[in-house]
This record gives sequence, C-alpha cells and structure tokens, in this order.
Amino acid sequence: MRGMHRKTAVLSALALGFIFFTAVAAEQAATSEETQGPRDCRLIINWDEASMWTHPLTYLQRGKEPQAENVKALLEEIVDEHAKAKVDRLVHCVFALSHGTVSPGFKSFYRHTIHMSESDRIYVKTGIRHLEQAGYDLIQVILDRAHENKMEFVAGMRMNDRHQGSTQTPFYKEHPEWKLEGFSGGLDYKYEGVRKPLLAFAEEFLERYDVDGIELDWLRWCHMFTRAEAEQNAGILTGFVAQMRKVVDQAAGRRGRTKLLLGVRVPQTIDECKSLGFDVRAWVQDGLVDYLCPSDFFYTDFNMRTEDFVALTSGTNCKVYPTVHPVISQRNDHQVHSPASYRAAAKNHYAFGADGISSYNYQYNWYVLLYPHRKLGSVDAWPRAFGYLTELRDEQSVSRGDRHYMYHPLWDPRANTGAVKHDVIELARDDASPSGTQRLRMAEDLESPQLFADLEFKVTGMAADDQIAIEFNGQRVPAENVERTFDPDGQSKDEGRELPGFYLYRFPLGSPPAKSGDNELAIRLTNSAGTDKLVAQEFEIMVRDERPR
Repeated sequence: MRGMHRKTAVLSALALGFIFFTAVAAEQAATSEETQGPRDCRLIINWDEASMWTHPLTYLQRGKEPQAENVKALLEEIVDEHAKAKVDRLVHCVFALSHGTVSPGFKSFYRHTIHMSESDRIYVKTGIRHLEQAGYDLIQVILDRAHENKMEFVAGMRMNDRHQGSTQTPFYKEHPEWKLEGFSGGLDYKYEGVRKPLLAFAEEFLERYDVDGIELDWLRWCHMFTRAEAEQNAGILTGFVAQMRKVVDQAAGRRGRTKLLLGVRVPQTIDECKSLGFDVRAWVQDGLVDYLCPSDFFYTDFNMRTEDFVALTSGTNCKVYPTVHPVISQRNDHQVHSPASYRAAAKNHYAFGADGISSYNYQYNWYVLLYPHRKLGSVDAWPRAFGYLTELRDEQSVSRGDRHYMYHPLWDPRANTGAVKHDVIELARDDASPSGTQRLRMAEDLESPQLFADLEFKVTGMAADDQIAIEFNGQRVPAENVERTFDPDGQSKDEGRELPGFYLYRFPLGSPPAKSGDNELAIRLTNSAGTDKLVAQEFEIMVRDERPR
C-alpha cells in the first residue's frame, strides 16, 4: 500500500490476505487511573480512515514544510480541537473488511485524494511518509494525544465497506465463493472464512494499541447476507458479536483494565435491524455490547424513534447514542445542517431517553476545504463547527437557542437498508377526498411565552385556484392565519432539492394544538382546479427561543 511505513506486521489472518501495515508501537506507559475503565460519555464522534485529519491537515499546513514534526504537531492540534469541543469518545476507523489490505488510518486513503489539488495531494502523501519514516505511528500519535486530553479512543471497524475499489482487492478476488450476491464488493458473513479474520485483526490490534475499545460499524454498508437469508442468519451475527466480546474482554484482562468497550453502529429502526440480521435485542440482553449508535445510513432523521432502542437497554448498562449527520437529504447532499437543526435533532433524542449523541461524517461541515467544486460546507467551519457539537452534550444546552426541525424526504424513496424514508403527503385529485398526514416529532412545549414557532411546507403541482384545509393534531388551522406565496421558479439545486414551481405555506404554531412529542399535520384538498398530483414536502418547524442564553 502506497505511503505506508516500510516496517510491516503480518496478522494471524495472513492466509486470508489481511495484511496490517504499521510501525512497531513504542513501549506503552502504565495505564493511568483515568483510563482503567470507561468514563461517563455524552458525545461521540466517528471518523473513517482519513477524514478526521485529511481535510484540516491540508488546510492547516499551508505555508509549512511537510516535515515529520510539523505533521505530528498538526495531527495533535486536530485532536486538541476535539478536546476543546468536549468530545468524550473519538472513534477512528482502522479496518474495513472488503478492502483486502488493511492498515490503521489508510484502508482506502487514496479515495480521499482523488479530487484534491495537486499541491494538497503532494503535501499529504509527502507529509505522512515523512511522519512514518521518522518512526511515528499515525494511530499512536492520535491515540496518545486523545488520552492526554482525557478522551477515549475507540478503534472503528467497518464490517462490510463497499466503497470504490473494494472489488479489486486480492482477498475479494481470491475468494469468489464468499462474495455477497447482489451487493458488489461485499462479502457474505454466513461463511466462517469471512468472519474469522475480523476477530484475528481485533485481537492483534488490541495487543498492539492500548485503545479503549472497539466499535463495530454495521452500517458500512449494512448488508452482511443476501436479502433472502438475512433474518434467518441473525444467530450467526449474534455468535460473532459474542466472540468479539470475548476478544475485547481478554484484551482488557491482559492490560489490567476494568473493561474495554464494545459498541455497535446499527440502523435507526428495529425493523431495519431485524431485516438485515442484526438481533440488537439479543446483543443487549446478553450483555455483549456496551453502547448502541442507531443511525440512518447518511442523513439526520428528526422523526427517529429513539425510545425503541432505550427500551431494549432498560435494566442493562448499555447506553444509547443516536447519530446526527451533517448532510440534509438525498438530492440535497450539498447542504449541511445548521447549529439550530443539530440542536433540534438532539433535543428530540434526549426527550426520548438518549444517553448522549454520536456524530458521523462530520467532515462535511468543512468539505469545501478539499473539494471546492462540491460546494458542501464552508471553509471557516474548521474548527468552528466543533462548537456545534459541544451544545449537544445534554438536554439543557440544546434547549437554549433557536431550534430548526426539518422533516424532508431523506431518500428517493428507499435507504440503503431497504426501508422507505420519503416523508411527503401526496394528494391524488381522482380520490373522493384527497388527504394525507405527516408525523412531526418535536420536543417543545410551546406554551412558554418566550418560545415562538412557525411551521412551513411546500406544495408542488398546485394550481392557483386549488385550496387546501390544514389541521394540526386534529384542530383546524384558520385560513386567516396561513400565509401562502407562489414561487414560479421553483427550487434550484443550489437552494436545495430541485423542485418545480411551488406554493409555500407558513403559519404560526403554539400549544395547543402543538405538543411535545409526536404531532400530526393533516392536509385535505378542498377545491381542485388543476390536473397535476399535489405533493406537500419539506416540512419544517422553526422555534425561536427568546430566553436569555
């Protein structure tokens, strides 16, 4: 693998083609009292193999020589920014199954340099090479700095990553009998030959690095079996998680530690988990996992039922950390959430029992640092956007400041898991009484005199003389309270999801009829004057908080 240290260590899974390139770690100092066992955690950030540092490293290095000490200092500065944001647990991906050659920090590193400028690409390649030639281990540098900052460092493992290039790895090519039918680049977990190397990798990694645990990322890319066999093979994955628990516990014993963590990143609904073969209930009730990060594959869902996972963990020590993602939705993957919408999502999670918040793909807040043509995020979001995370540590902080709840159609219409996540209300004119409803989860008590809220949504396919009646939690919204404006140009790609001309509806919201929790918006077509199907979408509630912060 290009750009890696020349000293290599071959894993016990050598025969299966999993090769682990790393510098021999320096002798570890005795573990301090603070790292003997897991500490209280409220905020987790999960990084893939390079996104934690590739983007800011190229930004911070400008004007500096790409020498080993400079690169090491910049890596440490990046970790320090996490500490300033009060991140409790830093998860760094060190493994991806489908990438046959596996290395800490570099499983598919060059995927991140494809669109970089030539100068940035040269800097990263040269700088990391100098770092390693000077005897530094990238993972060890990040790990040590995290511990200096009293942060936990957890090694992330992507369980079936199918990013670009996964079909070209030697392991994938050498074992065609283990390929996952219907999912190019994936491997089928019903075969022991697929599962065994992951346990071997984890065992050797935990021997080499004094990390605080392992996180199994089942969402990349979520399919471990064929669709037809997933549910019936759930026991195979439960057995695998039990084996991983044993590996983690044995590592804790060797290091004289009270406990090492085993966390899992899973789909955001119990039904999705079940359909994919993830028996999360068994994992929790059997004491196999220490925390869950339920999550959509790529977007933040403001309607997520956090309480379903909280119920699974009742009476156990397992924690629940729902996930927020920066990117808004499919077809609007060039805009990121604001502090107000992060607060709203977190407030919903806490209201239904979350122990904290996790984040994923957070680099999209400053993605423009490397890929200006993507128009995603902003340059000045590094490191400012870390401050958004700080507010998500508890329910009190997210209850101060404005909140922006966004109920957009996340996928068109199915997510990678197979679940339909396309929140719209469609009104077919040929129905006897065209109507529809939308659930809107909002953890707000709008009876407070210092809170002001507005609800808005867009309707496409509407003629000028069309009329709709709106109800909120069964109560009719007076027509005189509703503002309706027409946008003939529609919504361009730069503005969000592309839409044709639409009518924007907006009205103030209070309690009653609004309530904290799940609300129902109902729309009925009362006068039909056009021919096209009406689609109401992009429902949003803006809560303005005028209490002193």
